[in-house]
Amino acid sequence: MKQRIKQRTKQNVMLSLAGAVPLAGFCVCWLLPLGMTFWYAFRRSAFDLRFAGFDNFAYLMGNRYFHTGMGNLLLLGGGMIGGALAVALVLAPLLCVHPRMARAGTALLLLPLLIPSISAVKLWQSVFDTSSYLAPASAVASILTLFLWKYAGVGGVLLSTALKKLPQSILDAAALDGAGRFRCYVSIRLPMVGAQLAGVLIVMTMFMFRVYKESYLLFGLYPSEDVYMLQHYMNNQYQKMNLQYVTAAAVILIVLALVLYGLGYLALRRRRALA
Repeated sequence: MKQRIKQRTKQNVMLSLAGAVPLAGFCVCWLLPLGMTFWYAFRRSAFDLRFAGFDNFAYLMGNRYFHTGMGNLLLLGGGMIGGALAVALVLAPLLCVHPRMARAGTALLLLPLLIPSISAVKLWQSVFDTSSYLAPASAVASILTLFLWKYAGVGGVLLSTALKKLPQSILDAAALDGAGRFRCYVSIRLPMVGAQLAGVLIVMTMFMFRVYKESYLLFGLYPSEDVYMLQHYMNNQYQKMNLQYVTAAAVILIVLALVLYGLGYLALRRRRALA
């Protein structure tokens, strides 16, 4: 009995030590930088660490370029998320038709995630005029289509996985009642995977906040106002060593992301509760 208790104690200690390593890494690599971001956001500058209250946030609220970056982030981001969701809704039922074609289709749709962004950007620059000062419409089209090509397929794969798990008996009953494929898909299948649809929306939102890399490679540091996003503003302020404005903008971006993720999570919880 004592030996068994000793073995259990030893196992608990080993498990605690094993869990302490990733926890320490999480605190050092994520919580510590996040805490420093919030700390710097309320300082006068990187060289004057006196408490500044909400002066940095007030400066951003009155800055024209911050307004432009935030507005374009919301506008282009909404177009990216909405377009990706629409493409996913079209791709998902197609992946459910033929199992063999679904495997190949899934591989092709996930392939863009493995292609380096610089390679995709070079191809897009050969198709679109990314000199955004001369062709803003082409610049907007390039970033939107690049986002759809790279990330919309992920939503289609996730949604098709949920559709495949639906009971076939319900679909057969709807077909006997005269529901066509489109009506069955819109009125029966999609409502039944509402929770997964909310999850796809959260994933697309996450990818939207990561699109700055592609935007930077396409347009450089100083794009036109049509594609100038909040991340551009933060990067330019960082080069000027205005860390107080960079961190204040980062805090606003964090709050925005949490709000969007929270709305998606609430929608997900609501759909699960109704189910």
